[in-house]
Amino acid sequence: MSKVVQKKNHWTTKVNECTISKDARGELNVQLLGGAENGEFAYIGHVNGNAVQYRHGKVSEGELLLEVETLSVSGLPLYDVLTVIKNCKGPIRLKTVRQGKKCDFNLTFLLPM
Repeated sequence: MSKVVQKKNHWTTKVNECTISKDARGELNVQLLGGAENGEFAYIGHVNGNAVQYRHGKVSEGELLLEVETLSVSGLPLYDVLTVIKNCKGPIRLKTVRQGKKCDFNLTFLLPM
C-alpha cells in the first residue's frame, strides 16, 4: 500500500491562524477586499496596525481569507463575509493564506508550414 506524500511547499502548510477582537465601536480595523462579486476570493486589504487588537497571531495585507470562525468563506461575496464577521460575538478566529506569485507565460506554438 502506498502512502500519500504531501509536498512541503503545498499551500495548506502555510495557512495562518489568528484571533482578533473588535474595538469599542465593533470594528476589526482590518480592511477586506475582493469577493465573489469581483471574481476574487475575499482578501486582507489595509491593516491598521496600531488599532488592531490581536489575541493570537497576525494577518498581513494581501492574504486570502479562507475561514471566519470555522466557516469557510472562500467564494462568498464580500457582503456575506462582512455579515458573518458582524454577527460574531467575542474574539474572531480567522484563517488566511498568503497569495502565490502570479506567473506570466509567453507560449509560442510552432505550427508546421
